[in-house]
Amino acid sequence: MANTGLELLMENLKHIIYCDNNPLIKNNLFVQDKRPQILFLYQELASLRTFVIDMEVAKKPKELKKVGNLERRLRNMVEEVEDIVDLFLTSTFIRNNTSMTMCDFDSMIHSLNFDRVMEEIRDVKEEIMDKKMQPRPEGVQPAAGAMISRNLSSAVLKEEILVGLDDASMVLVERLTGNHKNLDVISVVGMGGLGKTTLATKVFNDRFIVYHFHVRAWVLVSQSYGKKDLLISLLTSIGKLTPEEINKLKIDKISELLYKSLKGKRYFIVIDDVWSAKAWDDLKMYFPNDNTGSRILLTTRLSEIAFYAKPSGFAHFLRFLTNEESWELLRRKVFQEDGCPERLIKPGKQIAKKCQGLPLAVVVIAGVLVKGEKSQELWEKVAESVNSYIVGNPKGYLDTLALSYNHLPRHLRDCFLYVGGFPEDCKIPVRRLIWLWVAEGFIREEGERLLEEVAEDYLMDLVDRSLLIVAKRRSNGGVKACRIHDLLRELCLKKAKEENFLQQISRSSYLSSSKFIRFTDKQRRLFADSNFFTEISTDHSAPHIRSFLCFNKEWYFSLGVQRCFHPFLLLRVLDLQTIHTSTVPLALELLVHLRHLALWSEVTKLPSSVCNLWNLQTLILKENYSGFMKLPENISKMINLRHLWIEMIISIPDVHNPTNSHVFFNLQTISMLQLHGRAESLLKRIPNVRKLGCAVYGDQKDYAFPNFVLLDHLETLKVIQPEVQEVESLLSKKLISFPVTLKKLTLSGCRLPWSGMSKIQWLPNLEVLKLLNYAFEGPSWDTGEGQFHQLKFLKLQNLDIQQWDAYSSNFPCLKRLVLLECYYLKGIPDEVGDIPTLEIIDIDKRNHSLVKSADKIREEQHTMGNYELKISKEGDNAVEQVLLSPHSLNKELSQGKLLDE
Repeated sequence: MANTGLELLMENLKHIIYCDNNPLIKNNLFVQDKRPQILFLYQELASLRTFVIDMEVAKKPKELKKVGNLERRLRNMVEEVEDIVDLFLTSTFIRNNTSMTMCDFDSMIHSLNFDRVMEEIRDVKEEIMDKKMQPRPEGVQPAAGAMISRNLSSAVLKEEILVGLDDASMVLVERLTGNHKNLDVISVVGMGGLGKTTLATKVFNDRFIVYHFHVRAWVLVSQSYGKKDLLISLLTSIGKLTPEEINKLKIDKISELLYKSLKGKRYFIVIDDVWSAKAWDDLKMYFPNDNTGSRILLTTRLSEIAFYAKPSGFAHFLRFLTNEESWELLRRKVFQEDGCPERLIKPGKQIAKKCQGLPLAVVVIAGVLVKGEKSQELWEKVAESVNSYIVGNPKGYLDTLALSYNHLPRHLRDCFLYVGGFPEDCKIPVRRLIWLWVAEGFIREEGERLLEEVAEDYLMDLVDRSLLIVAKRRSNGGVKACRIHDLLRELCLKKAKEENFLQQISRSSYLSSSKFIRFTDKQRRLFADSNFFTEISTDHSAPHIRSFLCFNKEWYFSLGVQRCFHPFLLLRVLDLQTIHTSTVPLALELLVHLRHLALWSEVTKLPSSVCNLWNLQTLILKENYSGFMKLPENISKMINLRHLWIEMIISIPDVHNPTNSHVFFNLQTISMLQLHGRAESLLKRIPNVRKLGCAVYGDQKDYAFPNFVLLDHLETLKVIQPEVQEVESLLSKKLISFPVTLKKLTLSGCRLPWSGMSKIQWLPNLEVLKLLNYAFEGPSWDTGEGQFHQLKFLKLQNLDIQQWDAYSSNFPCLKRLVLLECYYLKGIPDEVGDIPTLEIIDIDKRNHSLVKSADKIREEQHTMGNYELKISKEGDNAVEQVLLSPHSLNKELSQGKLLDE
């Protein structure tokens, strides 16, 4: 039962009942008067919640339909209560705030009338209590879902034409026929339609595999299975008895026959399409380990299953086809051994490219082309809308991918569907996605962990389930950006439409009918082209919208009028990063429920009215030119603020004798904070910050390096000194100190002495270190005997260093070394090549000494049998320019480089 909305609603109601530090509630007689009524509603929902949590997910078709109807009723009821309560709060806030002027004020007066929803709650309770929907016994898990017919997909997967699997096949055959005698489990992991079963079939039928193993067997598991059916399938595959003969036996006898059939033999078994650890547990006890060199090949979409079956085993993760491989597969499927006509090659390659490397998509679209006329017009038409041909296929290929969605835990479904709202081929910054998930209320609390930490686990779970693709990695190996395959995105949009979860709007759809979002639709989330904001903000056609995210740039749209926000009074998420405006509209203060606000504006002053958005968790202000911004005096009113991302240098107003009311206890991210002189009092006001970018200013008379040790939760820090001193930095003779929690450190323009590196070298958790633009100054750096215990990424750029002495023992975990624009550096220490974890050295090819040194290291490693170390020689255009001037600093800001590392 999807209950994310119910959990969020109850949390909000509890806040109204018990919290008095919210401006919407404190000293608001209208709200205080209604608290008993809200408390009674909360208690009714709490009792309903216990039924929802324990309700059994039905297995039979009729019960599945019943559960689906009940889920929709519950969701509609929750949304109706949300609307009633939040419109009431908005109206009371406006009535109490005489500075607000609105058109149609009378229409904003809302009362709390729960009569209808109370009746609906009682009806839902009764339906759940019905004998057909009894709570499940403790410890019994929901069924994975009905198994969809695989006849069609199996036929596709067993096609003889194979492309892009030869290397993987060779690797697997070699692993399967290796000399070690113990029973081994090898896994093939990948998203639906990527060719796991195809590869397993190729290996299963390989002539050497057939010769090597005495017994071969194949069993298809899928989401819904019976243990007896699996055992029968294995015995039948071995060929001992017919299915009719085996089916008459009891399960104990069947399992005994299976075990005896494999005992003492060298066997090879493929267990195809495994979805749960239980499926593996149900089978593994029947596979004897007689040191005969037997092997099991397991295919799954879930990496956790592969590691569960054999924690230290070999797992082969299937890659997507290249564009060339996709075209080869398409051509061979359509034309067999015949050549492709010249006129069809260009549109054919376009079609293959749009399949995005998914073999299933290529095979399906080839089926469309092989039956149609071989005309250039048809192929060009197909190239324009490849996905629609696949999704609209009457044979239901999308159902193959839908299995992954059906298997998702409830708490991941909303997160997955949300990704589908982003544009095609969009590389989604992970940090942005996580902040949005938190603002939407998708993330469950887990003890003392931050919601963002839990959300990152959700994201990695979706990656491990082959539903999201890693598009870009961070310096420390983490995921920086992700994307979703177009077909999975189509699946998301299909499911989102069925569940009224979100609506994705393109320019063509709203140009055809600007009134297509009807009042009765009660649409909650819109992902739209930026131009659409103009269309919808001219009327009141979307009063239930909670999230509005815009894509595709629109320049100089006026957001200054209050009327444009009238349709959106219940918004929690407003992301207008692609709509450029010269102002931050005062009318934003009407959106009192806003949790996430992202704008693109060149303003240098933030209106104080924005600070009245008490619920705001994330504030992103993107700008297109360099500048400074002083935050309003009342910024401390935003006590729920978690992430402050403004692409300018910002200053927080000083407070004499600060109290707890001036401390930002929830603030985790700040970019880019201005620090003057002794910053101790300011740092004490952000005690829980985890990611901090700061620009340090001061004078020779009264200056100290900020005492970052005060921030005992700090994980990512970037320190820039924008103002260059001709002789020496203000920081050069100051003591530096950092908290032991630090994982990523970037320094730029600080001109520190290399002796100060000892303070950094001993940081126990440091994984990424970037020293840019004379961050350290002086001709030589000797790392001594100390270790960078966890350092994985080291970057030196635009430094005056000439001599670097280092040893392999200094960097036991280093994976990547980057040396750019260090024109005086005479060479790379020879022992760097002996670092066992080192994978790549990036150098600037303009420094001939470094090129010669790197080539020498590579040759020495080759002679020792290490061919894994790669040397990358950057050209002039590839070198990242990070300069010292304030203009260049703000260029960094505008490119989002300050903390997004």
